[in-house]
Amino acid sequence: MKTLSTQRFCGTSTFLANGFGTGVWSVEIASAQAKTGASDAVLGLALLVFAVAALGAMQLGGRIAARYPLNYVCTALGLAFALSLAALGFAGGIASLVIGLALLGAVDGALDVAMNARASMIENRMQRPVMSSFHAAWSIGGAAGAGLAGFLTAHGYGPDIIMPAAAAIALPGLLLAIGGHQAPKSTAAENSAGLASAEHRTHTTQLSLLCLIAFLALLTEGALANWSSIYLQSVLTGVSGGFAIGFAAFSIGMSVGRLAGDRVVARFGRRPVGVAGATLAAVGFAIVLTLPTFTTAFICFALIGLGLSNIVPITFGIASRVARSEAVGISRAASAGYAGFVVGPALIGGLAGVVTLPTALTVLILTTALIAMTGVPAYRSRQDSEAGEARSPVR
Repeated sequence: MKTLSTQRFCGTSTFLANGFGTGVWSVEIASAQAKTGASDAVLGLALLVFAVAALGAMQLGGRIAARYPLNYVCTALGLAFALSLAALGFAGGIASLVIGLALLGAVDGALDVAMNARASMIENRMQRPVMSSFHAAWSIGGAAGAGLAGFLTAHGYGPDIIMPAAAAIALPGLLLAIGGHQAPKSTAAENSAGLASAEHRTHTTQLSLLCLIAFLALLTEGALANWSSIYLQSVLTGVSGGFAIGFAAFSIGMSVGRLAGDRVVARFGRRPVGVAGATLAAVGFAIVLTLPTFTTAFICFALIGLGLSNIVPITFGIASRVARSEAVGISRAASAGYAGFVVGPALIGGLAGVVTLPTALTVLILTTALIAMTGVPAYRSRQDSEAGEARSPVR
């Protein structure tokens, strides 16, 4: 248990540091654009390069994480992440910005798979839900990074100072990943050796459903992050600064949900929490799109964040169990989710150009409702079944 505690601490440090670096960059995008002179179109292309590099690296990251000890993989990729983050601060032109984003995207994509595979392996070994706590650490790190970058930017510092400083701050947490040796191990072989072909097909179908859920969940999050403020700005015309309340409330709900997620999942099970959370998010979207006021916006976006908070941790955790290894399951689910995060903002923008933005956003009611429906067959978990049998009276 001491070894598992060490592994959990070291794994959490990776999530915290990666979230911190990502939060800093999310704020510094505008400063980097001004420094390099990139137009909105060029910046959009550069961010697309980042996304494509991350998607490609997720597949490579899955193969590497399945072959080598995860503590070494996470440490090496963490070091590369810090170096890429620092280098991006010195981008002085469009070419260097694109190259820097390609490198950062590739490293971040591979690290995302490796650290989630490690988190899933720790959860499997501890035999109790802990995945949400890792994602909570990432969210906390992201908030801290964004706050620090905003503070430094407001005081006149540029990316050439902020990005290397962020890398230096994140580096110790990334290097802590070395603690707690974790050799790769096949989850499928460990939990279900000698699967019959019919059971193997069942697991393949379940993994496909989990990838669909990851795609829909991060599509929803990406669309909300990019369009919630614009929507509220158009409907809360009499409220000064009210447009910012949506994403702020969503972030609060997400953080609270992830901090409490492990205890809630342990108490009720993955399927009930996942299905109920997606349903809550669908209801939240329906209300705020129908009755948009400052009060309903705050309450509903907080409920949406709370509802979605544990969808990705639950999905990744189960995906790691039904694939032939933790890394393979995580890489497939993460790739699908990242694709959704990229598609979401563009989908809503395209629909808004054809209809109205409020009408386009009703798609998010459908995506969250579909997550709830898909979660019924997809969120099957042996641990939940065993827990349910333990809680049930003797028959």
